[in-house]
Amino acid sequence: MAEVGREDPGAVAVVEAALILEAGAAKDFDRLLVVTCHPEQRIRRWANRVGVDEETASREVMRRMASQFPDEEKIKASDYVIDNSGSFDETRKRVEQVYAELKCEAETKG
Repeated sequence: MAEVGREDPGAVAVVEAALILEAGAAKDFDRLLVVTCHPEQRIRRWANRVGVDEETASREVMRRMASQFPDEEKIKASDYVIDNSGSFDETRKRVEQVYAELKCEAETKG
């Protein structure tokens, strides 16, 4: 990421990492963005993505969630939240809003 910043001081670099808070790595980043949705949606989406039944998906999603901080804690620690529980268009609109804010901040710093 440092290389990206040297090449383009106004760039926005994004790192996807589910356990960033749990690993104590949030301090290594300028901003923290959390994407969340209802647990039932996580289960259904994971089942569809990997092609398993919802019971199997539920066990796996719940296992993964147990190794993470609760959403409430992640939301409190974050600078931005994207609630992915609604429609695709609603989520896209929020992503575009957050990106615009990050881009503006990056360009101001750069």
